[in-house]
Formats: sequence, structure tokens, C-alpha cells
Amino acid sequence: MPRHLAAPRITGLVYQRDLGAGGFADVYLYQSISPKRLVAVKVLRGTEMDEKLAKRFASEADVMAELEHPHIVRVYGAGITSDGRPYIEMAYYPSESLAAALKRGPFSVQDVLRIGVQLASAVEAAHRAGLLHRDIKPANVLTDKYGYPALTDFGIASRLNETDDEDAGLSVPWAAPEVMFGTSPADQRSDIYSLGATLWQLLVGRAPFQIPGGDNRAASIMMRTRDLAAPPTGRGDVPASLERLLGATLSKDPRFRPTSAADFARALNAVEDELRLRPTPFTVERGPDDTGLDADTDASLTHRPGTPPREDVRADREPGPTVRRVPAPVFGAQGGAQPAQEAGLDDDRTRAHPSARLIGGLVLVGLLVVASIAGTAWWVRHSSDAPSTASAQSAAAVQAVQQPDLAANLPPGPVTISCRRSGNSVSCSWSYANALDTDTYRVLLPDGSQQAVEAPSFSHDSAGQFCIQVKVVRADGRFPGDWSQKGCA
Repeated sequence: MPRHLAAPRITGLVYQRDLGAGGFADVYLYQSISPKRLVAVKVLRGTEMDEKLAKRFASEADVMAELEHPHIVRVYGAGITSDGRPYIEMAYYPSESLAAALKRGPFSVQDVLRIGVQLASAVEAAHRAGLLHRDIKPANVLTDKYGYPALTDFGIASRLNETDDEDAGLSVPWAAPEVMFGTSPADQRSDIYSLGATLWQLLVGRAPFQIPGGDNRAASIMMRTRDLAAPPTGRGDVPASLERLLGATLSKDPRFRPTSAADFARALNAVEDELRLRPTPFTVERGPDDTGLDADTDASLTHRPGTPPREDVRADREPGPTVRRVPAPVFGAQGGAQPAQEAGLDDDRTRAHPSARLIGGLVLVGLLVVASIAGTAWWVRHSSDAPSTASAQSAAAVQAVQQPDLAANLPPGPVTISCRRSGNSVSCSWSYANALDTDTYRVLLPDGSQQAVEAPSFSHDSAGQFCIQVKVVRADGRFPGDWSQKGCA
């Protein structure tokens, strides 16, 4: 355990109690004198420190202050204590971290989806500012008194164009394999991997490649992370779409993961839509020219016509393990109150006048009687000659409600190309998950040229080996992906 030093004297702050200790710093609770409020103060341990460590610590304050976001811990200031140690003054989050909350058991699917979208918006905000977090894990997610998560500990964050990772540190169970083994530089998709591993742990209670009662030394976890496929959660109440999304997010190859945190959030929103849950808002900074909803938030803030209102997880799904359920706060993630009727409030502004309710009720009863008579007459005329048609239409309507078009909200899966040769003629076709009828394709030829095709197939005359790569193009321009692996014949 790290040695927790006595709280230092800091001008304008009054020490209250210890909060915790990390590898290089201690965290204390102080009372700010003006303005009067409780604050968390992170103090670097020791005055004789490595120059790079001191630089990282100072940079953390700048990074967190730069990222003003509802799901990133706020920084109020920084300075030097009376005994010469750097410190960061931050907002105090009285509730426990997600790691501490997990000790009481896994989270519900609904809560994991909500937390996932909220954290993805924080990660997207960091990436848009040109920053990587590089240490996303349950212990680095705090919760405020309203139940909202907030990402903290940007101590090893870096600029997207930084290549010096020697002092970056590593939290093995949640780190992407390319970061563990240095096979490629960390980028946005490395953060997305760590976020996916964090959500997987919220559902299961342990990190993806930890084994209950097994060898969970760092070296063993690293080998499993590199060599084994990401395991499913094993929970019966986790929909197949969420299992697929987490599996893609934990891919060994970064190219097969969601290309951005915004794409990951949209896919999580699509799972909420499948379960008929109210979509969690995806919060990003609006530009000076924005007059309405940000393009990245449209899908998660609006209700798709033709689908039923969101409600709790459907009861006909196979039950999973006992999970904790934290009610969603009344206020939305962007600070605006939900409509009073939705929040369950009942005051003079939402109650109709008694006479108005009476008149409305009489009108409604009259309409129901008329509709009932008309419906009975129609049924008498048509029930004998077209029962199967009515049943088929009813079944189709139910199926349409219960099975929304999720592929429209999910990124295309990895493209698999199959090529065959007949003489000098080569024919290639390809397939991928979440395909849409409106998808078109770009084909990359060996000479570097590209061709646009409408169907998932391509033919070419070539005497020698012939290889192509394919990129899926969505009609609405969403989910721009990378080139597929080569297919050859």
C-alpha cells in the first residue's frame, strides 16, 4: 500500500479528512473558505520527484481544466503546498467510484448503457480537444450526488500527436493489446477499447480477461488479452446486439473497433432503442454556428417515429444474475429538467382543471363508443372472408415494433472478402455485419486506383495475383470506416 502522508497546509483551504492514496499522490477532503464548498485535493507525494512525473502532474491540472464537460471531473485550481508539493484542487464527488460500487454486484443493463453513453461523450470531448485519456477504468470514474458518472485521473493523458510513451504507465486489465505490447501507438481506438472493457466489467463484475480464482498476474492477463478472443458476458439479459458491440470494441485489431467514441455512443443508443429504453443524451460541445441539435446528438435526443415509447427492459427476456438498479435522475444529462409529467411530478401547472378533465373524459367515452360500433360492423363484414390476412398484418405489425431496424444505427462490421479465379477472370464478393440495402462500396485496386460499386461484388481480368480492399459507404455519410483486409486470388 502507498504511504499516505499527513495532509499539508494550503492557503484558503481547511483540511477535513483523508480520501485515498494512489501510486504517486494522496487525495484529501478540504473545505474551501471562499467560496465555501467541499473540494477534493490531489497532492503529489514527496518534494524530491522525478522531473517527468512532476511535469505529468502539472499537465493533469491543465488537461482537466481544459476539458469542461458534465462527465469530466471539474478542476478549480492548482498550486504548491506549504511543504513544496504540487496539488490540484477539484470538485468533490461524495459518492463512490464505479470500482467501489461494483463490490456490491454487477450493474443492470440499463445502467450500463446509460453510463456508457455518458462516458463516451466525455471521451469524445477529450478526443475532439486532441487528448487521449489512456487510463479509463472503473476506479477512474466517480459519481456525483445525482448519480452521474465523471471521468477523472488524466495523469497519463497525452496529445494525439505525442509519441513518447515511456512514462505513460499502464493499467493492464483494461489496456488495449497494442498499448500493452507496443505494436502500434495509442490512439482514440485505444481509449474506446478501455471504455468497452470498463462497461464489460460493470456487467460481469471483473475485467474481461481476469479469471475468478485463476492466475491474474499482470503478465498472465497480458497474454490472454493478446491471444484470446474477448469472452461474452454470459448474462441472459444482455441482448445479442450489445454482446456483438462489446466484442467488436474489444477486438485485437484496432481497425475493427468503433472508429470514434461518438460512433460507440450511437451504437449504445441503438441497443437502448432495441430495449425500448429512453435514449441517453450524448453531450458534446456546440459550435458558435450551431442553431439546433448537434449532428452527433440527433439520434440520441430524439424519438424515432413509428416506434413505441421507451420503457423498462422487456420482461420476456431471459433473466440474468441479480443486479443493482439505480433510478435515473429526474434531470437530464445536459442539465435540463425532464417534462414534469415524465418525471412523475404533479403540481398546478401539470394538473388540468376539474371541469376540463370532466369534459375531456365525456368526449373520450363518446369517441370510444363510436369506434367500438364501427369496429364491430367492420369485423362482421370481413371476419369470414379474410381472417388470415388480418392475422398476418397484425403479426407483421407486432414484429415491426419488437424488431426495430438496429443496423441503421450500428456501424458496419468488419468486411470479409472472398475471391475466386477462373482463368484470367477474378470474381470477388464480400459480406459484413449490419449491412443495409442502401450501402455502396469503394474498391481499392492493386495500382492504388479506386472504383465505386453498388453491389457487394467485383470482377476483374488479371493474369497474375489480384488483390482488392473494400470500404463500406453509408448513404447518410455516417460511420466512415477504414479499408478492409485484402482479398486475393
